[in-house]
Amino acid sequence: MTSQVDNTQDKNTCLKLISLGYARSNRVRLYGQEVQLVSDPFPHQEGGIAIEVKQGSESNSRTMKLPLSVLQIAGQSAKKRRA
Repeated sequence: MTSQVDNTQDKNTCLKLISLGYARSNRVRLYGQEVQLVSDPFPHQEGGIAIEVKQGSESNSRTMKLPLSVLQIAGQSAKKRRA
């Protein structure tokens, strides 16, 4: 049995994350590392929301899933807007 995933909620969370500063070309601290964001947030295949990042002088980007605490803050803000 497969369950239907609500992509609308993920898209709303991604938009809220962008407004909170998790947008392309910004620098943020994730998992104790300062990284340069090279993409906007997007729903990850394995669940959650991810972002493409570069660290320091690396030439290759990598995908990092955003921490649950960040997603919860974005989700709370989105719920307050709708209420």
